[in-house]
Amino acid sequence: MNIMNPFEKIPQTELQFFKEKVSRWVNVDQQISELEKQIRELKKVRNKELEPEITNFMQTYNVKDLNTENGRLRCQEYKTKKGLNKQNIRQNLSKFLTESSQLDEAVQSIISEREIVTKYKIKKLKN
Repeated sequence: MNIMNPFEKIPQTELQFFKEKVSRWVNVDQQISELEKQIRELKKVRNKELEPEITNFMQTYNVKDLNTENGRLRCQEYKTKKGLNKQNIRQNLSKFLTESSQLDEAVQSIISEREIVTKYKIKKLKN
């Protein structure tokens, strides 16, 4: 059995162009990773350390808006719903379905029959 190298049939100029693109992609990907790491650290400081203290102060002293050199900051209240999970679905369905086997079947159906979407993306594997 003779396994051919898929790159043997590709013209040298095309192959060189491809290698340059891959090399550039890897370089850009490394830069993005480094910058994302810095962004994560800065967001951690902003969201976990500074924002709770600022919003607490603004709530305590009833400050709605704050003027800064870079624009206004507003302390707003947001209400969001928790995400759905198996336990939450089961608990709420149990109000309508009293038979345990029907309840188990309904929960399993909801969890397993979610739509599957296929997408393609380049993933860098660690050495």
